[in-house]
Amino acid sequence: MALKLVMGLGLLVDAGIVILLIAISGFVFGGPEGARGEASAVMGWASTLGITLLSPAMGLWMWRRGRRDLALAMVWLPPLAFMLGLSLGL
Repeated sequence: MALKLVMGLGLLVDAGIVILLIAISGFVFGGPEGARGEASAVMGWASTLGITLLSPAMGLWMWRRGRRDLALAMVWLPPLAFMLGLSLGL
């Protein structure tokens, strides 16, 4: 029961990070009309969004296969990396 709660909380936090990334995409892309931002910023944003979407999806897949420890690690990887980046000022 507690593992399901931690897993669900991790999925909610991942969804919040995805919403945040989409909300700041206009600043990265230089406006709503396209990817006119700096190439490294656009690539960094795209890879961050991809990892934030794929990591919980793979975590759910591992959960269904019975690898609950690996699933929790995969779901909580993006939020922990986000907090580490904020603490380091990146």
